[in-house]
Amino acid sequence: MARQTFTASQVLTAAQMNTLQANDYNQTVSTKTASYTLVAADAGTKVVMNSASATTITVNTSLFAAGDTLTLLNIGAGVCTITAGTATVSTTGSLALAQYGGGTLYFSSAGVSVFQANGVAAIGGGLIPITPTSVAVGSGTGTANAVGQVTYSGASSVSLNGVFTSSYRNYKMVLEHTCSTATDLKLRLRAAGTDNTTANSYVAQLAVSTNAAVSGSDSTNNLLTLNNNITTTLINFASNEFFNPQIAAATGIFTFAMNDTNGGYFSMQGATHNQTVSYDGFTIFPTLGTITGTMSVYGYNQ
Repeated sequence: MARQTFTASQVLTAAQMNTLQANDYNQTVSTKTASYTLVAADAGTKVVMNSASATTITVNTSLFAAGDTLTLLNIGAGVCTITAGTATVSTTGSLALAQYGGGTLYFSSAGVSVFQANGVAAIGGGLIPITPTSVAVGSGTGTANAVGQVTYSGASSVSLNGVFTSSYRNYKMVLEHTCSTATDLKLRLRAAGTDNTTANSYVAQLAVSTNAAVSGSDSTNNLLTLNNNITTTLINFASNEFFNPQIAAATGIFTFAMNDTNGGYFSMQGATHNQTVSYDGFTIFPTLGTITGTMSVYGYNQ
């Protein structure tokens, strides 16, 4: 049960005492299935989010007093983000709670709180799955599930929007796919729903493969090659690192990819994108044909 208030000369019943004692060991639980704003009665209780979609728990000021605590837990597949409304929320962990993530919210004053994430030390780490705000497909189909994995089929291009934010500095993208035609897979960074096609923007690009080491890049130099010689027979893989894409400064990109060309082919490619643009997404596309597969983006938790 929530924290109780008693008045002078009030009779405290045995039932009330039993309930209060039980709450010392088992907090009163309220389960939410949609985004929720905390209320004063939540002090001393456990708020559990259970949703397959992304949700938020909003923290406002003047509802809790210094010393108040409550427990937050996400058991749903959708990421639940603790959001500062009119109060402040600080943490050494992450405020984006993946499934089964949680912790204690402590108030040092009516408008200032600290979230103590379970199992997170002062310097934390880990990969946090990110759900794009939208997925755009040039042709074919493409959708994202509740934990951010994007599935696409027969796509001439796949664009992810809203995956780079101020929550993280660096990101990882992993994908596996097949192609309708033997070709290369390309990438462009994008902002506000538009790909950046500025010429001569990917500099110091170097590709090292089982066949050769090649400096330079595509003739137009306004895109980066992710996968060389992807095929129609076996699944092709790529792991991509983005360094500071959301900051209006140069962006570093590094890719490790492999496929089955010539009995086994791998490549490592990297470049610096020299445009001082704050990007929130990217597009992948084959030079020829269409691609079918899955792709996920993760933020590196600091």
